[in-house]
Order: sequence, then C-alpha cells, then structure tokens
Amino acid sequence: MADTTSPNRPHQADVEATDTILRLEDIRKTYTNGVAEEVLFGIDLEVNTGDFAVLIGKSGSGKTTLLNIIGLLDTPTSGRLFLDGRETSTLDEDERARLRREYIGFIFQSHLLLPDFNVLENVLMPCRIRGKAYEEAAHDRAVEMLQMVDLGEKIQAPVTKLSGGQQQRVATVRAFANAPTVVLADEPTGSLDSKTSQAVMRLMRDINQETGTAFLMVTHDPELTDYADRVIELRDGRVASDTT
Repeated sequence: MADTTSPNRPHQADVEATDTILRLEDIRKTYTNGVAEEVLFGIDLEVNTGDFAVLIGKSGSGKTTLLNIIGLLDTPTSGRLFLDGRETSTLDEDERARLRREYIGFIFQSHLLLPDFNVLENVLMPCRIRGKAYEEAAHDRAVEMLQMVDLGEKIQAPVTKLSGGQQQRVATVRAFANAPTVVLADEPTGSLDSKTSQAVMRLMRDINQETGTAFLMVTHDPELTDYADRVIELRDGRVASDTT
C-alpha cells in the first residue's frame, strides 16, 4: 500500500500514544426548537485501532447524530470526545477541520461527488486539498482500489456519467484516499446491489485488516453485521449493547 500518511500530523505534548482512536465520555446532545429535545443520553464509548464496528438501532435512536459528533461535524451539548488522545471540545473550527481532514474518512448516504471532476480526481480530492505530494503518493493505491470495486475502466469517466451505484463506490474509495485513522460510514451500501455491496464490504474489511484503520458503520442491514467484529446497538439515545 502506498504511504499516504502525513508527516505533519499534530502531536501535542498532551497527546498520549494509545490504541484507543476514539473515546466518548458522557456525550449528550439536546436540540432546541421551541422545545428542548434530548437525543443522546450520556454515551460512553471507545473505538480502538483495528476495530470494525457496526452501529445499529431503529430510526430515531440517535445513530446519525452520534456519527456526526464523532466526525466533528456537530458538537455535543455536554461531554468529552477524544480523537487519537486529543480532546476536541476546546478546538476552534479550523482545528476541527484539520483533524477531520487528517484523521477521518467519511462515507455518506448521499455520495457528494464533485460533478466537474472525473472518477479518479474525485477519489484523490481529499489528498489534493492537503497538497500535491499527498495526491501523488495516493495515486497508485487509488487506482488499485477502484479496480477492486470494478471501476478500473471508469477512472477517467465523468462522475455524472456513472450510475448511482457506481457513484457510491467512488465515494467509498474516496474515504480511504487520505489513509485515515478511522472511517465513519453511514449506510455505505444502501444504494448498491448485493454483488457490489459485498465487494465494497470486502474492500473495507481488507483495508481494516491490512492497515488497522478503524471502522464505525451505521447500517439497517442485519446481514452486514456478519462482516463486523463488534456490534453496538443504540436504543433511545443510549448504548443498549456492545457485543464483540
């Protein structure tokens, strides 16, 4: 695998080396729209290097809210979130954006591809944002991963010419381009047929086992738990079970 890790990731003196990539302490979230509605009720959770965890729960259980908080796209009302040993609650938005860029890969339900760029350019976009050296280092591995999900012949194709399932596969590969420490996936196979879904899941699992990248994936598909080594169930904004 091409080395696309950053030589300049922040290593503050107060960051301790640890196998725990994510640690949540009493995370709570309340939305106020005339009436306060608490969505998360004191979540305590750890995700370690090499974890492949699936987050399940009924609609409204708080899964997406929790994923957004972990991904530094939203902030908790109270509680503390540590990413690679660094507490994030005191960071400004620029610092949060840098941590997202350097540590986290995202796979969203909607693929969010850039229509003015081709397949390979979309995959390499997170690296391009960081600099030319990162983009060049990631190029060969990006091509290899696109081939693994049957998109090798579409590398130069405009993403607007792809089917919805093909676009979702591009978005999946893009999440790995920057060699993230953790990948957060929200229904990553929701728009795929069963064969392609299996290919995407195998890609995710191969990268997990090859690199130790941690995965936290939200899904409604019980069959996908077969790929996981850990299943976390949310119920009414609380961790109901955490099974290895």
